[in-house]
Order: sequence, then C-alpha cells, then structure tokens
Amino acid sequence: MSFSHRTRLAIASAVLASALPCATVLALDNAQDLRDFVHYTMIAKPDLAKSHLERLLKSGITDAQLSDLVRETMSRDRLDAALMRGRGVSGLRDIVAELESRLDAGEKNLARNPDRIAEAIGMLKGTLRQRTMAEERLIEAGEFAVPQLLKQVTDGTEPEIRQRSLDLLVKLSRFAVIPLSEALAKLDAQTQVKICDVLGRIRHTAAGPYLAELATDPNASAASREAASRAAAQCGAGAGSLSGQYAALGRRYFDEAASLTAYPNEATNNLWSFDSFAGLVPLPVPTPIFGEVMAMRLSKKALQLDSSNGAALATFIAANLKRENDLPDGETDPSPFGSSKYSPAFYAMGAGPAVLQDVLALAIDKTDTALIRDAVAALSKTAGAGNLWSAGATRRPLIEALQYPDRRVRYDAAIALGKALPTTGFAGDFGVVPLLASAIRAADTTYALVIADNAEDQRLYANWLEAHGYTVVAHGPTLADTAAPVASAPGVDVVVVRHNAENAVAAMNALRALTKTSVAPVLMLTTTQEHDGLQMTYSNDPRILVRVASMDEAAFGNLLDEVMLRGSGGRMSEADAMVYAIESIVTLRNIAISNSQVFNIADAETSLIEALGARTGTLKHQVADVLAYIGSDSAQRALFDAALTASDRDQVELLNRVADSAKRHGNRAEERHLNRLVELVRSGGDVGEAAARVHGALNLSAENVVRVVVN
Repeated sequence: MSFSHRTRLAIASAVLASALPCATVLALDNAQDLRDFVHYTMIAKPDLAKSHLERLLKSGITDAQLSDLVRETMSRDRLDAALMRGRGVSGLRDIVAELESRLDAGEKNLARNPDRIAEAIGMLKGTLRQRTMAEERLIEAGEFAVPQLLKQVTDGTEPEIRQRSLDLLVKLSRFAVIPLSEALAKLDAQTQVKICDVLGRIRHTAAGPYLAELATDPNASAASREAASRAAAQCGAGAGSLSGQYAALGRRYFDEAASLTAYPNEATNNLWSFDSFAGLVPLPVPTPIFGEVMAMRLSKKALQLDSSNGAALATFIAANLKRENDLPDGETDPSPFGSSKYSPAFYAMGAGPAVLQDVLALAIDKTDTALIRDAVAALSKTAGAGNLWSAGATRRPLIEALQYPDRRVRYDAAIALGKALPTTGFAGDFGVVPLLASAIRAADTTYALVIADNAEDQRLYANWLEAHGYTVVAHGPTLADTAAPVASAPGVDVVVVRHNAENAVAAMNALRALTKTSVAPVLMLTTTQEHDGLQMTYSNDPRILVRVASMDEAAFGNLLDEVMLRGSGGRMSEADAMVYAIESIVTLRNIAISNSQVFNIADAETSLIEALGARTGTLKHQVADVLAYIGSDSAQRALFDAALTASDRDQVELLNRVADSAKRHGNRAEERHLNRLVELVRSGGDVGEAAARVHGALNLSAENVVRVVVN
C-alpha cells in the first residue's frame, strides 16, 4: 500500500469516525492497528509493528473480542505469516507471544461460551449451511458442549434436535466419554439406552467400567442392562470384577494416559459430576493434578466395590502423594480430596509396609523422584524386621531404590533398610552400610556433567558450574566421550547440554539410556531459532529445562537452581546434607549395637575414618562412637590419632571412645599412641581422667599409675 493511499485512508477514517459512536470508533482503530502490525512486520519495520500491536493489546479489548477482530479483519493465513516472522525478531518476540496467547484464549472462550453453544444447538434444525456451521461450532467447543447436548437428549422437545444432538455426541468422540459415563447411572432408563448406544459407537475403553456397572445393576431396567452390556463389549470392557476394572482405569489416569485428558496443554481440566436438577456440572481442576484426582476418584470407587482391592489402595495412596507434590504453587485443589482432613501421609503410613512397597513400585516405574522419596519416608516410619517383606512378593522395590540414580533416594532407602534391621539377607544388602557411610562423609557435594559441541562452551559452562559450587565430573562433546569419569563418579546430579537440535536430542537419548544419568535434571541450551521446537519436544518432562543460550553467569546460576528444583526437588543444601549425615550415623550405630547378621558395620570403616577427620563437634563424636564398634587396628588407631590431636572437651570425648574400642576389641594401639597416652595420664584433670580410663581399658601395666601415686 503506497504512502499517499494510506494517508488518504487515514483521513477518510478520521472523517468517518467523527460521525460514529465511541465503541465503533474503537473497533475501527483496533482493526487498523491489527492491519498495521501485520503490514509493518511483513516489510521488516519492527518498531512500528510493535507500537501498533502494543496499542491494540492495551486498548481494553478482551481475548474473545480479539479473536473476533481477527476473523472479521483478515485471513488467518496472513496473520500467521506475520506471527511467524515476528517470532524471529528479538524486538517483537515477546509481544507476538502475548498476542498468540491471547488469541488462543479468545478462540477457546468463544467456542466454549454457553450462549454460543445454545445458539449452535438451535441451528441444528436450520438449513444445511446452518447445520454445518452449528456442527463445526459444537465440535470446536469439545466437552464443554456435552452438558447442553445431553440436556437436549433428556429434556428436549424437538425430535430433530434430539437426534442430531445424539449424533454430535458420537462425533465429539473422546471429549464426550467421561462426562457421559459419569452421568450414566443417574439418567432415566430411556436415556440410559440412548447414551449406552452413543458410548458403544464411540468405542472408547474409558467407558468400559461404567457400562459394565450398569449392565450388572439389579435396579436398572432390563433394556438399560442389555444396552449397557452391548456397549461394554464394543468398548472392550474386560471380564474381570467391577472393582478391578475401575482400579485399572484409575491406574491409567495415574500413568497420565494422554487419551484420557481432554486438554493436556491447558491450565485446567474438568472433573465431571451429574446432578438431576443441574445436569452435567464441570469442576475445573489444575491440569498438573487432574490425572491424580481422577485416579483417586476411580480407586475410591474400586475400593467401595471391594475393600480388599490392594492395587486400588496403592494407586489411591500414590496418586494422593503425587497430587500434593504436583499442585502448582499458589493454586488449590477444588475437588473433595483437596479439603480432606486426612493428609496424604496419613493414608500412606496407615496402609502399612506391604501396600507401601506397591506404592514405591508405582513411583519407581514412573521415575518420579519426589513420589519415591515420599513412599520411602513412610516405609522408614513403619517398616521393621517383622513386616519389611511380604510373603510371596515377587518384587522388592525398596531394594531397587538402593540403585536409583538420585542420591537422595539411595540415602533414604539405605536409612529405611538400616532402621528396619532385617534378619535375613537380601540382594544388595552389602551396599547399605557403605551408602550410609558415604552420606556422612560428603552428602552435600553436587556433581555436574557438561555435554557441549565445542571446547570453548565446555570450559565456559564447567567454569560457571564450579563458580556456583558444583563439582564437574567431566565435560565433552558426547556422553560417550565422558564415559570413564561418569562411571567412577558417585553420581550425576545435573547435566548441561549445549548442542544444535539434532545433537541435543541424541544427547538426551544417551543420557536417559544410562542408569547414572537417567533421571538427572538437564539444562538444555540452544539457539533462538531451535528453542521452540526443543521446548515442544520436552514440554512434558519437568526434569528438562530448555532455554536460549545467550546469558551471563548469574542467569546461568538461576537456571541451574530452577532445573534442580523442578527435576529433583532442589539442590542438596548444607542443612539437607547434615540431616542425612545425622540420620545415617544414628542408623549405623543401631546396626553396630544390634550385631546385625545382615549388615557388616566394618564396611563403613574407610568412610568413617575420613569423616572423623572432616567432621566437628557432636557429629564427630557420633562418628567415633560407631568406629569404636569396628574391631580393626586401623579403626582404633584412627580414634587414637584423633583423640591425641584434639584439645579440651573434644579430647575427653574422643578418649572415651578410644576406651570403648579397647574394652570391646583389646589393645590395637601403636607404641607412639601409648607413649603419648602416658603423658596425658600424668597431666591430671578431666583429660588425665579420660586418659586413665583408656589406660585401664587397654590393660596396660599399672606401673604408670604407680608412678603417679609415688610422685
């Protein structure tokens, strides 16, 4: 469009505007701003494009009005071309993203507007063009159209609309299944037959349990039971118990089957219920917990039908724990489970170790680190030697947790097993004590890996990681290039990947195939052009954070914190590490005192000797407590060395531990220890008294004491 033509158009618009109402003038201005945004974007004048789009978005226009404006002003293809170009321009990228988000919201608001849905249903008896338009609108409305379509089936007075409503319910396919299934048992007999026919024609397996229940309901009409039985077969309903079928569907929701969630990419999804007066009523539930809430609802139904259904109980408990973990900050659970007076931990501990092992198995199969830790925590509080393993169990998930890639899970499992003090051995029992000892020595070290396509990036990110307190295990262009140091590392807590899209995907596949990195949080850095594609690829994995690589060291550190929080609950702090150290040393002491025939306390010796030199205060004394139970020369000599180099009260405490060792295992000291001990005996005071206790425990010659008496 030429400048002179645009000028004449603007003048004409101004003259016309003077004679129009304000609302009409605003609409004209908005339309012109939209056209100008597209025009200036396409001719590469981003500043002008941005100014027009900013004015449009700040005009007070609603999302629905914005969507209508686009439909009335230009073809969507032309707008999409401008949006695609705008996404690639740094000055336009953010505001274009805002426009796209608002257009998406506006289109959904329009499609789901109850008045618009009612209008479309009324058009079902119109001309062919009207009926076609009505069908398009109702299908676009998705499950939000189901309540009014069902209302036409139950209460409608127009046979033509009633039949076309039934046909449209079939065309809505999976969007109609759960709303109709939830309503099925409360409908009148005649409507039940019709809805059974609809569900049978859709053939979605999620309807199976509801249909099977109606088919066996003695209070239902014969026609309803027959229609339900026929539809259940069409939906592939199994021959198992009703409780088992509901439990299986609940498990599918727990596993987050995509076909069961109507709108997986939206903020909320609907929990449906049916009221004889109001009809179908949706309750929006945050999408991150929607699968868990449905799993709990269906598992509860399964337990109402059969209270002994252990699989249903395990799914209920696992989903409840996960629901608590996945609920976004600042949001609430509006479902009945959200207002329960019983916490998820209440159900977990009350169910006992046998069910908790099943919960833990579900969590491990999902590689859900937070849920695994919840299940292990409940086991740690309830499991003992008498109830740790279920008779006939073919799987022992708590043992599997000892090999889980996340170190906190391994520590949790080792503590739980150590507290339980099993009386019979099990596969991997030899690893429990060393794992506990390693938590005392260096639990707060965080290990990182860098995979980047060039040496410069490798060094840059390795330096930034070290500056933020991470220990870099290795860096290289591929995981294969870092195989040796990764294999020897205690673990990999976070991975930084910097590659083009193709190589980034290959790197992720390799990382997830290796046990040690299979659940590690990954910060994936990429280009602006490839960001959206990679973001879409990994959008459903909270352990992967995709960001554009251009940033400074401070921003990099913030991203590390974010991905660690999303992927593993946050970086292990000094406070976390201290808690693990204390719990581990207490557990090791209980193992030592119990004289366990399963765990060998001597397996902790090397790590405890290292910790004795590194730890201070009460924890150092607790480490010495456990070392005093180990009957080796090196353990007693390490205690002696620590005691002889300590001072004041610390020296007294450590000398007492040397005495404990000597009482249990005899004299294993070297001559240098004994010479220094005699000096301490003669020094008097608290230190002299503690040294005298060691002297006696070692059963040394009384000559040294006699000299003190004589002198």
